[in-house]
Amino acid sequence: MVAIEDGQSVGVLESFAEELGGVADDIPAVDFFAGLSALELGRVASLWRACGHLDATEIPAATAVAESLIRAMPDEGDAHGAIAVRTFAETILGRCRSVSSSGGNLYLGARPPGAQLRAFELLRLRTPLIPFAYAAANKALLHGLPDGSEVTLIDVGIGRGGQLRALLRNPVARRQISRLHVVGVEPDSDQQSERGALELAGRQVLDTAAELGVEATFTAVAKRAEQLRLDDFPPMRGRVLANAAFAVHHVVPSGPGELDREGVLALLHELGAQTVVLTEPDSDHVDDHLPLRLLYAYRHYRSVAACLDATLEAAEARLVWTEFFAPEVRNVIGHDGTGRSERHELSRTWAGRLERAGWELDSPRDLVPRAGTPDGFALDESAWAFRLLFGGVPLLAVLRGRK
Repeated sequence: MVAIEDGQSVGVLESFAEELGGVADDIPAVDFFAGLSALELGRVASLWRACGHLDATEIPAATAVAESLIRAMPDEGDAHGAIAVRTFAETILGRCRSVSSSGGNLYLGARPPGAQLRAFELLRLRTPLIPFAYAAANKALLHGLPDGSEVTLIDVGIGRGGQLRALLRNPVARRQISRLHVVGVEPDSDQQSERGALELAGRQVLDTAAELGVEATFTAVAKRAEQLRLDDFPPMRGRVLANAAFAVHHVVPSGPGELDREGVLALLHELGAQTVVLTEPDSDHVDDHLPLRLLYAYRHYRSVAACLDATLEAAEARLVWTEFFAPEVRNVIGHDGTGRSERHELSRTWAGRLERAGWELDSPRDLVPRAGTPDGFALDESAWAFRLLFGGVPLLAVLRGRK
C-alpha cells in the first residue's frame, strides 16, 4: 500500500468531490473524509481504487490492492479505521475471488441463542442505538393517540418483538391503549419448531401483555414485505397504526407482482393505517456504482465502529462488529442485484417515498430527551426526520407519516 502524503490528500479529496457530484449539500461525505488522518485517508483511497478496478473488471489490479491493504492492517485495530478497512478489503478480495458470503437477507435463519443474539443484547443494553430506535419510534406511534383506544398495530419486520415489548411496558402506552391487536409481518418463521423470529415475537408480545394486564391478540404474517397483499391481513379494528423498523430497506423486488418500497408504504395506507412510523439507517447504499457506494458505506460503517469503540469494551465492540456490522458491509459491497438486501437510503429519500405513497409527513419532535446524550452522539431534528448522529454523521432516522 502506498501512503498518501498531505499534498496527495488534496488530490484524492478533489477526486472524491468530483465522484460525489450532485449529492445533496446536507450530506457532507467529502467533509467526513477531509477529517480523517493522513494514514486512514490513504487506506480509504486504496479501497476506492480497488473498487474502481472492480467496476472496470480489472480483477488482478483490484486483487493486488486488496491483498496489500489486508497485509498492512494491524491485528487489534487502531485509531485509523483498521477494523473497518480490513472488513472492506476482505470483502473486495472475496469479490475478486468470486467467494460469496452474506448475500440476501442477513437475518433470515438467525436463531437464538448465539453470538448474534449476544451482539444484539449488547447493542440494546450498552449503546444508544437500539434504545434510541425503540424509544423514538414508540413515542412517534403513540403521539396523538386518545386514551383508552382499541389499536391494531401492523408491524412490518417485527423481528423478535423487542420494540413492541418496550411499547407495552411504557406507562403512557398502557393508558392510551385499552386493547391491542398486533399483526406481525416477518419472513423468519418456523412453525414446525416454533423457533422462528415470528413465533418468538408472538409469544413474547402476548406474554408481556398478559403480565401487564393488557388485552392483546397476535396475528402472524410469514412473508417478506415485497410479497404482501391486502388479503394477507385480518380485518382492522379500532385505530390502525403501522410500524416498520429496519425492514423496508430490505425490499428488493425479485419476482412478478412483488412490491417496491413505495408499494409497501402504499399498502399500509390502503389497509387503513392512520399513522406509519419508519426507522431506518440514514445513509446511501443504493447506488449501483461501486466506488460511490463504497464512500457512503465507509462513512456510515466507520462511524458505527467508532461509536461501538466509544460505548463498549474492546472485546464487546469486536463481537458486535463481527456479528452485526461486518456482514452488512459484505452485503453492501460484496453483492449486486437481488443478493444485496442492505440497501440503506438517506432519510430525505425515505421522506419522499412516504409522500409519493400517499402519506403526509408529520415531522417528529423531541422524541427522546436531549439531556444526557452520551459523548460523541447528537440528536438532530430536520424538516422530515428525527435523527441520531455520531461524530456529526447521521446513523439512524425516525420518520412519521399520517393521513
